[in-house]
Amino acid sequence: MNLFFSNFSETDIEILVNENDSRHIIKSYRKDIGDILNFTNGNGLLAECKIIEKGKKIKVKIVKLLNKKPDKVSIHIAISPLKNPSRFEWLVEKATEIGIKEITPIITKYSEKKKVNHERLERITISSLKQSNQLFKPKINNTEKFSDFLKNNSDQKIIANLKTKNILKKESINSNKICLIIGPEGGFSEDEIQFAKDNEITEISFGKNRLRSETAAIYGLSILRSITI
Repeated sequence: MNLFFSNFSETDIEILVNENDSRHIIKSYRKDIGDILNFTNGNGLLAECKIIEKGKKIKVKIVKLLNKKPDKVSIHIAISPLKNPSRFEWLVEKATEIGIKEITPIITKYSEKKKVNHERLERITISSLKQSNQLFKPKINNTEKFSDFLKNNSDQKIIANLKTKNILKKESINSNKICLIIGPEGGFSEDEIQFAKDNEITEISFGKNRLRSETAAIYGLSILRSITI
């Protein structure tokens, strides 16, 4: 498991770990002076560190650095907040494990919730990043209206629509920056689908089954990862 520490760079020699993480490292991991830990800043940098001081705050010395480049294709998901916050949080956790760049909550006509707890989502991405050994933490964007998001975002956008027969395949991708757009439990309105068509956004279907929003999101993200690696 990689530990997360956002405030370090390639020029740093030592890291002073906060009290909460220090306590976790000593009590849960049972680490001692001389033991090795791995830290990431969530931006591609991995530091192999040796514990040199032990106390309320442990101090580690960086002994090796690895700077990983991001994937050539970045994946972004825009999705309506879900009625049940725990399901949206589950989605954020799993999307982080899969490895995506950004998550944007969007408000649509049938969105039952208009807000998300950004601070909690940030904590979830960090926890998931550590658990899955990811080196890049997804960015949680501010909530936007559906129409504003379509106008302002420059990614190649792909929208899930049960009524189309198009399927998501490699030939559908023509950009290194892709955004998958998923609606709320009630789906997108006819006006929203038409607005997407007017903006030349690719429609895709995940089959005949009506999937929950979070299921459709993970299914779509998994396909995108598999066809763009």
